[in-house]
Amino acid sequence: MFYNTGIFVTIYLGVLTIVAGVSHNKIQIRRGEPATLMCYFQDIDARESIRWKSKDGLLTSGLVVYKHPSNLEVQKPTQHDWNLIIKKVDDTFAGEYTCETSNEKVIARYLLEIVDAPRIIPERSSAFHEEFQEGSTREMKCYFSGVPTPKVRWYRGSMDAVDTRITGEILRLPDVTRYASDTYICEGENDVGSLNYTIDLQVNFPVEVDVMNEVILASVGDQPSLVCVVQGQPIKPISAYWADKNGIRIETAWQFIVTTEQEEGIPVKFITATFKAGTLGKHDFGNYTCVGAGNNGEAKKVTQLVERQPWA
Repeated sequence: MFYNTGIFVTIYLGVLTIVAGVSHNKIQIRRGEPATLMCYFQDIDARESIRWKSKDGLLTSGLVVYKHPSNLEVQKPTQHDWNLIIKKVDDTFAGEYTCETSNEKVIARYLLEIVDAPRIIPERSSAFHEEFQEGSTREMKCYFSGVPTPKVRWYRGSMDAVDTRITGEILRLPDVTRYASDTYICEGENDVGSLNYTIDLQVNFPVEVDVMNEVILASVGDQPSLVCVVQGQPIKPISAYWADKNGIRIETAWQFIVTTEQEEGIPVKFITATFKAGTLGKHDFGNYTCVGAGNNGEAKKVTQLVERQPWA
């Protein structure tokens, strides 16, 4: 590619050919930018003139412009040059151009293609936020328009994105697991530029409950802590709590201090219920249940609070 007085032109290697003394050029120009089609001829007869033709017919003769006069111009940097200037390229100017003498001797041919930077096609691509069920086989899609056709590559992670080395418009996820939840970036790239499109994937899975200790030994007056982990996706509607041996939800009050911890973006809740000093009595020993309930069902796990015997 090269730049000349603000003109951006990409000429592919191997595209410029000479057939019977006539140069054949394929040039690619961004929509809205100017283009210069060069024509150099030294052996012109005084009775001849140089003309430019396109699919619209005769465009110019000498310095006279017959069509698109507001957007076309012939420039002569030297006496042997007859360069056609397209001031602002749009779709109507795509196609073949011929520079020839008035007796139809062809000097140069051009194929002008309009190129576009990649643009996402929303109606064919995945949404910004996608939710899949764990165990399913799903696809994420990224379709880009652009000329030349953009190549698509997939990356994973919002910070320091990792190249997955997967290419193509479709990223297939067979038997997807919860650990696939992440930010995915598809990049569309061609010779004109590149564009990133971001998809946040959330993999939903049923509620699961686990306890830190299935059995806790304690003495009257101790301050044991009941700790459980509740996970599931989506996590927001999940209700997670401890219930006492009578099935009553434990709240922070005279006997317990209850805390719930959750890191942002991680579908896990830690629930801790700790006896306050001196409140644990003989009647408090028994089974305590951690409960997790949400859109994806309910799960429970029991911790046994057992009185420590003097010999224990």
